Amino acid sequence: MSLTDKIIKNTYYHLISQAVAFLSPLILTPIIISKIGNIDFGIYVLVLGFIGSFGLLDMGISSSFVKFISEHYNRQEEESLNEVINTGFLFYFFFSALIALTAYIFSDKIISLINIPPQKIDLANTALHIALVIFFLSTSFTIFNSVIIALQKMYMGAIASTIVTSVQLIVVLILMLSGFGLISLLIVNLAVSVVSIIITLIIAKKILPGLRLTPKFFSRIRFRKMGTFGVQMQISRLSSFASEKYDEFLLGIFTNLTNVTFYNVGNKISSYGRIISLQVNAPIAPASAELSAKGETEKLKQLYIDCTKYLNVISVPIFIYMLFFADKIILAWLGAGYEISAVILRILSAGYLINFIMSAPGNAIIPNTGKPKYQMFEGLIGLSVNLLLSYILIKEFGILGAAIGSLVSTISASSYLFYKSNKFFGTKMHVLVKDTIFNPFLSSILCALISYGLYILLSLVLETENDRAATIFLVVLNISIFAVIYIYLLFKTKFFNERDISFFTKFFSKVPLVNIVLSKKRENRKIIDEEIF
Repeated sequence: MSLTDKIIKNTYYHLISQAVAFLSPLILTPIIISKIGNIDFGIYVLVLGFIGSFGLLDMGISSSFVKFISEHYNRQEEESLNEVINTGFLFYFFFSALIALTAYIFSDKIISLINIPPQKIDLANTALHIALVIFFLSTSFTIFNSVIIALQKMYMGAIASTIVTSVQLIVVLILMLSGFGLISLLIVNLAVSVVSIIITLIIAKKILPGLRLTPKFFSRIRFRKMGTFGVQMQISRLSSFASEKYDEFLLGIFTNLTNVTFYNVGNKISSYGRIISLQVNAPIAPASAELSAKGETEKLKQLYIDCTKYLNVISVPIFIYMLFFADKIILAWLGAGYEISAVILRILSAGYLINFIMSAPGNAIIPNTGKPKYQMFEGLIGLSVNLLLSYILIKEFGILGAAIGSLVSTISASSYLFYKSNKFFGTKMHVLVKDTIFNPFLSSILCALISYGLYILLSLVLETENDRAATIFLVVLNISIFAVIYIYLLFKTKFFNERDISFFTKFFSKVPLVNIVLSKKRENRKIIDEEIF
C-alpha cells in the first residue's frame, strides 16, 4: 500500500471516530449541566484538569513514541523496537503509579486550592480519587496506542474507538436521564478506559506479532534518547495546558466555579473546532516519521505544503464562522444565560484561527523528523506569556482576562513557529500565504457575511429571537448554506489542482455509498468493453 493510500485510509476511519467523539460531548454537555448543575460540572472540569496536569510531569517521553517506533519499524530493527516499547511501558507504569499515589495522599490539599462549597468537599474528593485511577490506567498503557499510530494502522483503533464511544454516549445519557450524578460519569469514564486498554493491547499484538513484554528489554540508553527528545516536546504540551487549563484553575481560585463553567463552555466549543481541524494532522505524524526515516526531504516539503493547504481549507472557515456566529451557537447548544461564553468563544476562536494558519502544519511534521526544538521554543514563548499575562488579567478583569491572555500568548508563539517552519522546509512565506491561506480566508469571510445577512433576514421574518428551537434550525440551515457557498467558491476559483482532486477522489471512494456507485460504473464499463472487444 502506498503512503498516500495509507494516509487516505487512516484519515477516513479516523474522521469517523472523531465525528462520534465530537458529537458525544456536544449532545451530553447540556444534558449533564442541566442534571448535575453548574457547581458539580465545575468540579468535573477541574478534576479532569488536575489529571491532565499530572501527565505533564513525565518529561514528555510519550511524545517520542511515534517517532522512534516508526523509525525502528521501517528499518526492521525488531530488538530496538521492543526496547522502545518496553522502556516506554515500564517507565509509564511506575511513573503513573507514583503520581496517582502521591495525589491520593495529598488529595485534601489539592481540593482545598479551589473555592468549592463546604457541602461539596466530600464529593470532590471522591471524584478526584476515581479520576486518579483513570489516570493510572490510561497513562500506563499509552505506548500501545502509539504502536497502532506509528505502524499506520490508525483505522483499526478508530473503528474500536467509534464503537466504545457510541456505547459510552448511550450509557451516560441513560444515567443522566435516570437522575444519577457526577460520580456515575467518572465510573463510566473508568469503565471506558479499561475496555479501551484491552482493545488496544489486542490490536497492538495483532499488527506487531514480534511484540514482547519483558523487563529485560528496558534500556537506560533508549530511555535517555527518548527523554532528550521528549523534554523538548514537553514544553509545547505545557503551553497547551496553560492555554486550556491554567486559566480555569485561576478562575476557580480568584473568582468562582460558575465562571469556570462559563469559560469551559466557550473553550469547549472553540476546542471542537480545533479537534475537527486537527484530524488532518493525525495521519500526518506517522507519515512524516516514515519519510524522515527514509531520508525523503523533498516529499517532506511537499507534505508540509499540502498539510498547510488542507488544514486551512478546513480550519479557517470553522473559526471564521465561530467569530461571526458565537452567540447563535451558544444559544442553540445551551439556551439563554450563557452570553459571556459567546464572548469567550469569539476571543478564543481568533487565537485558534491564527494558530492553525501559522503553527499547526509545522507542528504536525517537524517534530517527527527528530527536531522538536522549534515546538519547544514555541511552547516556551506561549507558556511564559500566558502564565504572566493571564495571572494579571484574571485578577483585574476576571473571565475576560483569561480569554485575552490566551489569545495574546497564542499569537506570540504561533508567529515564531510560522517563521521557523518556512525556514526549515525552504518555503517562502508570502508564496505559501498566497497559495494556501489567502483563498480559504477570503472565501470564508465572504461566506460569513452572506450567511449572516441571510440569518438576520430569516430570524426577522420568522420572529425567532432568543427561541432556542428555532435557533437550532437556523444554525443548522446556516451552516449548510455557508458550506455550500464555501465549497463552490474554492472550486470556482480553481484553488484545488489535479493532485488535490485525485486525492479527494481516492478519499471519497472509501465512503460506502460512493464506493457502491463507483463499483457499479466500473462493472458497467467492463460489460461495455467485453461487448466491444
